[in-house]
Amino acid sequence: MKPAVPRRARPALEALVLGAITVGVVGLEPRALLAGALVATVFFVIRLRRMRELDRVRDGVATAAGGTRPEEWRGLSPETEPVFHALHRFADLVAREREGSEKARVLARTVFEEVPVGLVVVDRSLAVLDVNPAARLLFGVPPDAACPALHDVVRDPQVLGLFRSLIGAGRAGDETPLPLIVKVEGREGGERLLEVAARAVPGAHVDGEPAAIGVARDVTERERTERMRRQFVADVSHELRTPLATIRAAAEALTGEESLDEGAARLAAILERQAGQMQDLVSDLTDLSQIESGAVTLQLEDVPLQGILAGVAKDLEGAARAKSVEVALEAGSGLAVRGDRRRLAQVFRNLVDNAVKFSPGGARVDIVARARRGPAGGEILVDVIDRGIGIPASEQAKVFQRFYRVDPSRSKTTPGTGLGLAIVKHLLILHGGSIRVESEPLRGSRFTVSLPAAAAADLALKEAS
Repeated sequence: MKPAVPRRARPALEALVLGAITVGVVGLEPRALLAGALVATVFFVIRLRRMRELDRVRDGVATAAGGTRPEEWRGLSPETEPVFHALHRFADLVAREREGSEKARVLARTVFEEVPVGLVVVDRSLAVLDVNPAARLLFGVPPDAACPALHDVVRDPQVLGLFRSLIGAGRAGDETPLPLIVKVEGREGGERLLEVAARAVPGAHVDGEPAAIGVARDVTERERTERMRRQFVADVSHELRTPLATIRAAAEALTGEESLDEGAARLAAILERQAGQMQDLVSDLTDLSQIESGAVTLQLEDVPLQGILAGVAKDLEGAARAKSVEVALEAGSGLAVRGDRRRLAQVFRNLVDNAVKFSPGGARVDIVARARRGPAGGEILVDVIDRGIGIPASEQAKVFQRFYRVDPSRSKTTPGTGLGLAIVKHLLILHGGSIRVESEPLRGSRFTVSLPAAAAADLALKEAS
């Protein structure tokens, strides 16, 4: 049997045979024939060697892609040797990446299993792809129970509706809905409160691949403590209201007495001022406690914004004049919002009052209202702009907390309870609105309120767009 010739070596062999036949046909001398045959043989050997090296390089690439160094052999050509060195580095890199990926997978799995927060992963059809032990414990699902669908884990219709709306709308990122507070029966009896949040996985969803992730945590103790705090504040405020009113009335009566000497009159004035501040604090505490507990009921109507803002500016005219601060209003007559007239006036009174308090003498406070077409429909934006001390960037997220002051040292010179912005924030949440702040130290602040436009204003915005 004749040895087989590699397919890619056949062109070189055919060239060798053809050269020899051609030389023989033309009748050249034997030495010329021998020289031609020798050249063709050298060419054939070199090409065959190159093809073998290429085959080994091809096999080496496949081996390196699996994370294993390809085996070298003796007699590598100068051109092929650097290729194998590069393949060795490539194999080492692949091996490290695989090792790191495996470690990351093990770490992620460990966190998923051991984290005390409940986690549920579902696909677009709400089939459960994974559920950790904490979620089973929170929702009262036995450890060995099968959970092919989300309703096998949690049966609360609010939670199921949350996942359906999230996946159906394909929402992710900033559009993720707010968490829900749901009640469940604990394994050991008694009612538990769970906070359930969900987030959509970005990208196109297909069956069997993650479409949404749910997170559940037990907030029973937190909610119980919060209720106790609100009840305590409400009780204390109620008990303090009457004696403070009596003290203030007595102080006002004393300050009106002409028979008091200078020292007694000064003490009576201090007593009246401090009693007034305490009354304001108690009033704000009561207000905030009622708002947070849901005891406040809004009387919703279509409210022209210009009238409310003009009324607020009028009410604070005396305080602004005392500091030589100008309050400028810019609001169109057609702007209207859907809300509670008295509560909206409270929101803007707090904001403008703060702007006047923290403005230097001779400065100006601007109130600017405008309409805008937002993603959820028409909305009205109101900017309250001052040129006061400003707020550092690191403090801006804290200004809506209770009792927070950017500069506590100013509390003696600038009266206030530190609750005004907290009340503003919660009242706006009740109205379906929001507030944000932009500020620079020593250059002033801009508080921007966003509220849903009234039906007529929303229709006008649609027609204009």
